[in-house]
Amino acid sequence: MRSVVAILITLAMAVGCARQPAALSAAHATALGDSARAFLEEFTRLSAAAQWDSLSQLYSARSDFRFLESGVVRYNSAGAIREALRSVPAGTRIQTEYTNVAVQPMAPGLAGVSALFSTQFVDSAGRGFGFAGAISLTLQHEATGWRILSGHSSAPVPRAP
Repeated sequence: MRSVVAILITLAMAVGCARQPAALSAAHATALGDSARAFLEEFTRLSAAAQWDSLSQLYSARSDFRFLESGVVRYNSAGAIREALRSVPAGTRIQTEYTNVAVQPMAPGLAGVSALFSTQFVDSAGRGFGFAGAISLTLQHEATGWRILSGHSSAPVPRAP
């Protein structure tokens, strides 16, 4: 019984002494939020300019990368995103407008972003299709800048009254 108590006390002390996540000052949180918003603007610009190689670099190469769409895991890696972008027909651009953007600074180098979006896929003749919904992203600041570590987008689903 004494050994169990000793183990529990040791565990409690270890948890109590564990390094807490670095707190963000108000200025740091504001700067992180501004930087994450600038990332979203760059993402939007690259999509509208059909710069797929540059856009694809904005996704993290981490092995735990995931992107979900409307209830399914759509992409298990940044490589899968790159493949999808390579399949976009030549002359097509993706124009997206974000509204109600919220950035949640979580820790140094880590932010959550959520927004509503309206996207249009437009071909060189001005034709295309569109859809709208909500998106959430987890951004991590890596050595080369902000990268999307995970994300989710969904379109509204009609619900019975």
